[in-house]
Amino acid sequence: MKIDILKLVGIVFSSMGFWKLIELLFQYRIHKQFKTAEIQNLNAQANNTVVKNWVQWSEKMEKRIEKLESENAQMNETIIKQKQRINELEEEIRQYKK
Repeated sequence: MKIDILKLVGIVFSSMGFWKLIELLFQYRIHKQFKTAEIQNLNAQANNTVVKNWVQWSEKMEKRIEKLESENAQMNETIIKQKQRINELEEEIRQYKK
């Protein structure tokens, strides 16, 4: 009878240990999936931030380029006016030399 009780206790503890092992394996797998999902979420957030920063940078660069182009157009107008004035002055000088 004592042996039967010991066997029964051993079987109960063994089955409890087996189920505990199964439970630990499931918890490990779920924890691993959770960590993988968390990493993917962080990667998605990082990619989103990179894209937003790139869009902001490109918009800022477009504004700077437009500003520089307008300044360049103004400079070209000034250069053209100066060339015309130089030509006028050269013509006056030729007239004085005659």
